[in-house]
Amino acid sequence: MKDKAMLGHYDLAKPALKRAKNKSAKEERDVLFIERIMKFLKPGGRAAIVLPQGKFNNSSLAFIREWILRKARLLAVVGLHPNTFKPHTGTKTSVLFIQKYTPQQLADIETVKQEVQASCPDYEDQINQLIQNHAYQVDIPEQDIPEEVMEMILENFSDPEPEDLGFSMAEEDREFDLAADGVPDLEEQIDQADEQIEGLKKEILKAKMKFSDLDSDLEALKQKADQEIELISSTWEGTKKDLNNELKPIKEQLKADTKVLKAGQKETRKKLKAMITSLEKDLVLAEAAKKLLTLKGKLELALEDGEMIETLKARWIDAEVAKKLDYPIFMAVSERGGKNNSGDYEHRVDEAGDTMEDGAGQPIIDQDLVNYDLKHDDLKDALAIPEDDLCVAEAFVRFAQKHDLDFWRVG
Repeated sequence: MKDKAMLGHYDLAKPALKRAKNKSAKEERDVLFIERIMKFLKPGGRAAIVLPQGKFNNSSLAFIREWILRKARLLAVVGLHPNTFKPHTGTKTSVLFIQKYTPQQLADIETVKQEVQASCPDYEDQINQLIQNHAYQVDIPEQDIPEEVMEMILENFSDPEPEDLGFSMAEEDREFDLAADGVPDLEEQIDQADEQIEGLKKEILKAKMKFSDLDSDLEALKQKADQEIELISSTWEGTKKDLNNELKPIKEQLKADTKVLKAGQKETRKKLKAMITSLEKDLVLAEAAKKLLTLKGKLELALEDGEMIETLKARWIDAEVAKKLDYPIFMAVSERGGKNNSGDYEHRVDEAGDTMEDGAGQPIIDQDLVNYDLKHDDLKDALAIPEDDLCVAEAFVRFAQKHDLDFWRVG
């Protein structure tokens, strides 16, 4: 999804919109799908969502997991076999089972948050100390940065593109001795960024001086008239009325000349103002792009962005709340997906090697997600089902009964 107007309706699209700045924003549809599902659920409602595995373990997507866990209880995560969706895709996927919190549950969670937030670390001070401790180094080693801060950096900042630093790949080849992997080393990139920043500052100064020269021309015109008026006034021996009559043509001429000069400067002033505004925007972007080259610079950007510090605090509080709630989560991985690497179905065979069939004469797919041999009555007491007969679904039923989950009903 690339429509900024549409993305603006989704909380989960805000990081993408923020990263994009003046560029086009993009967020994957499956991410927006999660939020849409959550909005459709009534309080206490449940959902099962199939998502790419990366949505669960990619550090840069932590904001998705946090958003879900603030809205719903995580009931289960079931990893599907890599062949599940072949031949269409071999992407590793998992099923996320969630139950939306009720207003009372959210109120209880908020109470816990209020209890623990006083103990939240001062992340702003931590980051300031990190920067000060490495003031004379080009960058801060990644191992010196706390894990939760590093995750925030990965999530919010991407490395700048070459064009953001003012050079194309062809220019890089001409200007720099490339490193073994074809990319200028860090110090060379910083030098290039400094050159661009200094160039922009000079252009801004030059444009402002031209603008100032226009004001000087007006001031010179006024000073010339003022000197003439002063000379006449200082030697005038007649009445004040006569003096005013004598000076009137000079003042009118000054007014007319000023009008003509301003009219002649109007277009130039307009162009210079636009140029200065554009250059100042480019300067801000160039300075930010330079900071994006290093972890130190990214930390400085984080300090400038109050939202990131608040996000760190919220994550710490969420972690403490999770410790307090400490509810069980069902975890399972499917080891038999029912398909081979080509996406063709695999069927169960008997001791003679013949394909096994169900009661309807259909071949039985070799999978471990659900045991179709078990009946409704067998699930009334899932704890009594032999271990060898358990598939993922029956194990989840057993888990739900054991922990008295409110959605499990026997009837």
